[in-house]
Amino acid sequence: MDSYLTDLLDDDGLTALAAVERSTRPERLRLMRTRKDLSRRVQAGEDLALDEATRAVREDSTWRVSPPPPDLTYRLVELATPATAEAAKGALGAGTDVWVADLEDMLVPTPARLTAAHQVIAEVAGSRAGDPEPRVPTLMVRPRGLHLPEAHLLVDDEPVSAPVADVVTFLARCGQGLLDNGTGPYLYLPKLETGEEAAWWDDLLTRSEEALGLPPGCTRVSVLVETVQAVYQLEEILHALRHRVTGLAAGRWDYVFSHLRTYGHRPDHTLPDRDAFTMNTRFLRTYTEVIVRTCHRRGVQAIGGPIALAASGPFDESVAMTHARVHRDKAREAKQGFDGAWTLHPALVPVARAPFEDRDRLAGADATGRWRAQGEDEPQVVVDPEALRDVSALPGTATLTGMRTALRSSLTYLTGWLAGEGTAVIAGHIEDFGTVELARMQLWQWLAHETRFAEGPTMSTRLLDRVLEDEVALIRRRGAREDLLQHAVRLLRDAVVAEEPPAFLSVQAYEVLLTVSRSAGSLEGGSAA
Repeated sequence: MDSYLTDLLDDDGLTALAAVERSTRPERLRLMRTRKDLSRRVQAGEDLALDEATRAVREDSTWRVSPPPPDLTYRLVELATPATAEAAKGALGAGTDVWVADLEDMLVPTPARLTAAHQVIAEVAGSRAGDPEPRVPTLMVRPRGLHLPEAHLLVDDEPVSAPVADVVTFLARCGQGLLDNGTGPYLYLPKLETGEEAAWWDDLLTRSEEALGLPPGCTRVSVLVETVQAVYQLEEILHALRHRVTGLAAGRWDYVFSHLRTYGHRPDHTLPDRDAFTMNTRFLRTYTEVIVRTCHRRGVQAIGGPIALAASGPFDESVAMTHARVHRDKAREAKQGFDGAWTLHPALVPVARAPFEDRDRLAGADATGRWRAQGEDEPQVVVDPEALRDVSALPGTATLTGMRTALRSSLTYLTGWLAGEGTAVIAGHIEDFGTVELARMQLWQWLAHETRFAEGPTMSTRLLDRVLEDEVALIRRRGAREDLLQHAVRLLRDAVVAEEPPAFLSVQAYEVLLTVSRSAGSLEGGSAA
């Protein structure tokens, strides 16, 4: 059967996709091996550190990134949602400066949903010209990370990489049209770890532009700083992408997940409940300070991370509390030097905007260029590995309630994800695959180190199974589909009790999704070669 991509791309587009996949595949596979090698070394006791081989890049104070295009110079608020028609409608009317159409953590990668996502993106891209509204958001697309496959199209009998599928499809369908409309194709790159990986993305974009007949360098990117490894390579990442990059964004919960994935096997890195600590804690504040200072040294915008809180319904006490928490968080980021911030809910756009506008108004600063003016005087950024690893003074503790909440939210989300829902509001939080990755790693860590909860019990397989049984019964009573719930239970439990947890549960979940699709007779295969 044909791949869903044959509905989105013509023969020339499919030929370009196959060519780009063939040319970028060997290096991508090498980079994945490099990730595993580094992970094994850290497991054996090695600590992450700056790369001596790239010292010259960091110490050279003369280089800067290319100036951003005009419609990416004012980015006080960026709204990230799944790339769906409903989310697009909400984003276009929210007053945000940027809409990030997410194809990764917030979208279930079924053929039907990916097809619909690319159609929505193309519709939004086609409406960029001549719109009189002052705050029609700039479109950015977040493709899937280089660790993810796209099983619905084969090149040389192997699945293409998801980022190749997403990027080539977006550029083929929207690239020239966006340029004709006075903007351009803009991407948010996820899950980068090193300058070498950034160079791979740059090569992917260069080859895609050439294969599709687009102007060289027309694709501009921002980078989500979502991994512990990337903080030691921010200057290298910016240098590799210096002709394309326009911003670095703090992916806070993915970063905490990465911290656990990197150091979770060490007992002294056991974290409390997710909601027990804030961005003011030492290891997270150090992370954000490195981002801000690196950005401003090189002439790049620093974008703060979102709080995973939902704000909907009538304005009552709970909504007011959510607004207050978001305002405090954005005021902290504005004071710290961030140039704007992400949010995940349209209703929170004006709440997130206010602290940055107040900061710039009081300072008499031009929000479109303040970050470029600082680069000339910004000293070399000092990366303190000890501070980046220091979780010793985190407030709060691990609790049985937190463990139960992590199980409930993960099971609820995974069951819904297998049914096609990429985001879910659970207990007032907007959950996506990134927050579930964090939850399951916390569960794994508490089990691996036999953590004693504040209420008294010690985490064990027996306790896990007892609470898991309770939570499954609760979700079942709420009407969950039994087969999907059982898949979710197996996915989560296997990841939590594993001696070595999977690097990304999303990879295993994708395999289950393919199985579910096959059983429903909806899996679309295909070959581009």
